[in-house]
Order: sequence, then structure tokens, then C-alpha cells
Amino acid sequence: MRLRIPRLPAFVWENDGRQARKPSAVTTYYLILVPVVCLILVGLIMVFSASVVTDIARGLNPYKAYLRNLAIMSVGVVGMSIGMLLPPIFWQRIAVPVLAISAGLQMLVPTSLGIEIGGNRNWLKLPGLPPFQPAEILKLALILFLGWVVVKASIDRTNPIHIIVNIGLPVAGSLGLVMLGHDLGTALIFVALATAVLLAIDIPGRWYWVLGLFAGAFLAYYAVSKTSRMERILDSLGFGLPSSISAPEQIDHSKWALGAGGLTGLGPGASREKWNYLSAASTDFIFAILGEELGLIGTLFVVACFTALAFGFYRLTVYHHSVYGRVVSAGIGGWILSQAIVNMGMVVDLTPVIGVPLPLVSTGGTAFIITCMAFAVVLSIARHDEGMEKAFGMRAVMARVSQTRPRQLKESL
Repeated sequence: MRLRIPRLPAFVWENDGRQARKPSAVTTYYLILVPVVCLILVGLIMVFSASVVTDIARGLNPYKAYLRNLAIMSVGVVGMSIGMLLPPIFWQRIAVPVLAISAGLQMLVPTSLGIEIGGNRNWLKLPGLPPFQPAEILKLALILFLGWVVVKASIDRTNPIHIIVNIGLPVAGSLGLVMLGHDLGTALIFVALATAVLLAIDIPGRWYWVLGLFAGAFLAYYAVSKTSRMERILDSLGFGLPSSISAPEQIDHSKWALGAGGLTGLGPGASREKWNYLSAASTDFIFAILGEELGLIGTLFVVACFTALAFGFYRLTVYHHSVYGRVVSAGIGGWILSQAIVNMGMVVDLTPVIGVPLPLVSTGGTAFIITCMAFAVVLSIARHDEGMEKAFGMRAVMARVSQTRPRQLKESL
């Protein structure tokens, strides 16, 4: 038996040779899967390189300490591998209970069970469990719920009351729960994913002015409510105090790391800034360590992976046959891509330092596992699209989808 590699046509062609409107579902699937695998492999290497020095400084064996991160990544990858095989209807059915559970966990963050790290109270420690971030679970839960409610409520996209009640209230409630821990960085990601969902359902363009004013007022209020936040914002806009070489800040070390890397980098493991000069080297500023060790080539490779993901999310959001698939793909795409843009922009001093990790590359427990599960949902949706039956032998599945689609899903809003 020979190994058969599926062809990757850019578009599906009609029998007479004319180009159809719908791009190839197989290509869309691999535009998401391949970058995800590449980013996980990059993270596998860079997390060890960035954390080895701090582990040694704490008297730990860096190889044993890395086993924890390896176990977390294994759980995430296994979960993604299983989750992508599940049908989209499974994710649709669990949306409400998952949102209720994650919201309940987030409510516990301001209590004595919450843990404050870096000025933000966004961690939770329950008996018998390691610390975790319920806001990460809430991101995915909110997206699944918004997809569910758009389908079940038959939302009229031109009716402001429908949008406010069915989408505005869940998003506002989630934002309020996140801000109980004063985590503005995560709140920004919630705003981005909610905006992506609204774009997917195609609300009238004039409403974005109103939404922009509300979002701007919300962010401005929380930005000025904390002096350190305001200082970081002013620094990123060029209005802060000039940098001092004698007392460099995080962003100075970040730019020095990128500059030292040059075109090809200093080599894997050869970073200087990770020697306790650049804090959060394995989390928020791992992109700087990557640039120092792998150079411009390495950073452009990561940027290319996220660019391919953006293209894949776009194709899935625009051309998927179901409303649920389009809404959920848009929400997850808005979450992942906005977080990547904010993180990389923070490292190169284009956006304020707000402490969000680089998806799939930064070390992390809850963030990595939930990000993998988000990609499991997207890949599940991509696998169950029209045109995938030839590549994956899913004729029976797609036949059932096409039969139930008129009953369960609206093709237009």
C-alpha cells in the first residue's frame, strides 16, 4: 500500500473547467493544521531554551523541570488530536454547560481561592488541582456559546435588540467577570473575539461606530484606573520618559535581544538576555528570545505561520457551509490572531506591555491546553465541510450533514 498525500487545489473546479466560488476545503484544512504543528514544534524547542537558565538558578535540574512543560504539551496535543475527530454538533451541544462552569470558576477568582501574579488576579487554586486560569476556559466557552445562540435564536442581524440580548449580554458578562481580576490584557482579547463574531454575522456597518465608542470608553476607564497601565500605554506611544541604559526596562532588553539576533541569530540556546536580564523569557517575551537565537529568519517563520492561519480562518469563516461553523471559526480566529499580534507588537514596542502569551509558543498550562482545544474545534469544523469526503473518506458523515442542514442550520442570517 502506497501512502497517498491529498492534493491541495486552491479552488474546487466544476466539470466544465470553470472555477467555482468555494475554495478547496482540503487546502483550508491544511492551512490551519500545518501552521499549528509548526508553532507547537517551535514552542517545544524555545520553551526549553528560554527556561533552562532560570531553572538552574533555582537549583532545579532543567531537564526534569522541562518534563512538566512536556507533559502539558502532550495533554494539549492529545486533546487536540481527539477533539478534531469529534463532529461540530458535539461542541454545539456542550456550549451552554461549559459556559456556565467556566463563568462559575471565574467568579471564584476574586475570592480567597484566587492567586495574584504580576498585579492581576487571574489564577485560581482549587484543592487537589494545580493553579489554572479560568479566563482561558471562558474564552473558548464564550465562543462556543455565541455560535450556539446565533443558530438557536435565529438572530435578526439588523435588529439591535436581538444583537444586544443574544450577543451583547454574554460578552458584557464575560468581560465583567474577567475584569474582577483587573486583567486588561485578557479583556482586550475578549473584545477582539466578540468583534470577529459580529463581523461573521455581518451586522450593519454603522453599528461599529457605536460599539467602538463603548469599547473605547471601557478600555480608557480601565487604562487610567491603574498608574502602571497608563505609563506602559504612554511609553508605547512615545510619550513616556526616555529610556536609560543604566536602568533598562523590559522592552529595552527585548529590543536588544532582537537586535543581537540579526539575520540568522546567535544559535539555539545561545541567548544572552535570558540570563535573568529579560524576565518572562519563556512566556510573554519568548518571541524576543526566539529572535535572538534564530534571528530574523526564525521570527519571520513564526509570522508566516500566523499569516497562514489568518488565511485559513478567513476561508473557513467565509466559505463554510454552516452558520455555526462560520461564527465559531471567526471567534477563535479573532482570539488567536489578536493575541499573537498583541504579543509580537509588545515585543517590538508597537503595543503596550500587557502580558499576553504567544499562542502555542509560550510556555503555559491552561493557556496552551485551551488553545489546543480551540484548534481542535476549528479543525473539527474544517473536517466536516463539504469537499472533505474525498480526502478523508467522510462521504457518510457529509451525507448526514447535508440531510440535516436544512433542519438544524440556517444558511443565511
